[in-house]
Formats: sequence, C-alpha cells, structure tokens
Amino acid sequence: MNITVIGGGLAGVFAAKTLIEKGETVTIIEKSRSIGGRMATRRIGEGRADHGAQFFTVRSVELEKLTEEWFEKKWIKRWFGDDYPRYSGMEGMNSFIKKIAQNLPVTLQERVDHIEAKDTELILSTNTGKKYTSDAVVLTAPVPQALELLEKSPIHLTNQDKNSLAASKFKPCFVGLLTLKKPVSIGENGIISDHVPAGVDKIVANDQKGISHSPILSVYMNGDWSRDHFALKDDEVLNEIVAILSPDLIESNNLSAYQLKRWRYAEATHVYREPFLKLENYPIFIAGDSFLTKNDTSGRTRIESAILSGIRVGEATFRDSRY
Repeated sequence: MNITVIGGGLAGVFAAKTLIEKGETVTIIEKSRSIGGRMATRRIGEGRADHGAQFFTVRSVELEKLTEEWFEKKWIKRWFGDDYPRYSGMEGMNSFIKKIAQNLPVTLQERVDHIEAKDTELILSTNTGKKYTSDAVVLTAPVPQALELLEKSPIHLTNQDKNSLAASKFKPCFVGLLTLKKPVSIGENGIISDHVPAGVDKIVANDQKGISHSPILSVYMNGDWSRDHFALKDDEVLNEIVAILSPDLIESNNLSAYQLKRWRYAEATHVYREPFLKLENYPIFIAGDSFLTKNDTSGRTRIESAILSGIRVGEATFRDSRY
C-alpha cells in the first residue's frame, strides 16, 4: 500500500510512523520548510525562541511510555510543574519533533492542491506540478484547510461529512518575538500566564527556559485579541504588543528587535470526540489535535491529542487497507 500523509505536524508524523512500523509505504508532504507544525522554533541571531507549543503534559499511559523513552534519550526535559509536569524539548520544540521524525520520508515545501479519485486510487496534484498516486490519504492540516482542499477537488462529500468538517472553528493567536538587550525575569520558571496584561495569554522567556543563549521573549496574545487585530500589519500589531508590556514588563530602551508569528488556526473551539474522521466514500482520513480520544478529559487541543490522533488514524488506515 502507498499512503500519503498531508501535513508534517505531530499528527502527520505519528500517523506515518505508525503505518511504517506496520510495513506500509508512506510519504509525508509538508508545505512548509520544516516539519513540526506548531512544534515551532525560530532562530533569531544567536538565540532561538519557541513560538508555537511551549510544552506538553501527559495524561495517557500511551504517551507516558513514549515520554519515558524520550527522557532517557535526552530529547526532552522536565521544565516545571508538580502535579502535571510540563515537558519541553532540550533545544526547542522543533528540534524535538525532528528527532522523532528522523528517517521518515518527507517532501518539504510542496502543497497538495487537488485530490482526485480514479478507479481504486487517489491522485494528488501539488503546486509544483507533481502527482502522487496513493491507495489512501491521511489529511492532517487544520480542519478548515482540509475542508477547503476537499471542496475544490472532485471529491463528493456526504452531507454528514461536510457538516462534521464545517463545524470546525478555530481561534487565532499572535506571538510577538521580542529580542532584548538585557534579560528580564519572567516568573520562577520563565513563563507566566496569571496576572498578565489584558489581551496577553502568556509570556515565555526562552533564555530562562534554557533554549536560548540570548534573551528573547515569546509573547502570546489571546484568541479574542488576535482576532480583533488580525487585519493589522505586522508592525502595527507588534507596536501594540510592546505598548501593552511597557513599562511594567519591559522597558522600551531594552528592546533590540521584534518579529511576529501569526497562527490563524491556533486553538480549536470545536473539538471532535473521535480521534479521526474517515470520509464515507473514500479512503481519506482526517486527523489532528482537534480530534480527541473518548477518554480525553481536557476537552481541548493539546500536543497529546495530536499524537494520539496520529497513532489512531495510522492504525485505522492500516486496518482499512487490509480489506
């Protein structure tokens, strides 16, 4: 079986790993320059900053076993937290996912624009003009993007499939990456989310976190603030973020440079109580962090939900290929 995984984030990586371990032939197609999705780290000068997921927690036995393996390999560290430890990558979250995904067959900077069913196969066309023939497809892009791809392809969605996918809603998130001249202390562990200014979700000091040699803050704005400011230009957004933080958290003369990351699909406000969705008429599976296992008590998107969704959809795709 030839199976194509669209999207090289956590769900895509774990779907591919699961299928390869079962002997299937898999290709991951990722539109970005790097795998990882929200496991994102940006190099800035002599430093680096995580600007997507900052850490993960463990609730399931399945992820607990994987976490023990990663800890022994020194891929992750326990950052903070007693009841629910927060784990992060030793050199940032993107480096961590790259270690997990090493040796996986990945095509980068290529975007699937069209899927067509022909006989028993699926033909995928990309923005570079390439075509991929697959027996099944695992689609792990954010659900609104997945639905957009399916709707512009000659794929007949049943009303149930279309309604399920159309129900997906996400909040955006702006992340300001502020390079400082001198370090500032951000809480005990380099992260604060309580008693922050209005509009701010959390602030992380990447040097305190232990992944950056130079002081860089990752400032996460909440979904409502990000949505209300989404039409602004990057410089306008950054100026507003700096104004919100000044002078209590940073002084304007301590700011060396700044950048902005826009996450259009940061957190799902509608989640699915199944770890994946299979289209009724095609061997096309949709998965990601908004697809939760039934015993997920958090009720929201997390790194763990993406990992478990990827594993479950990989298992289901394998089972489906046996018939």
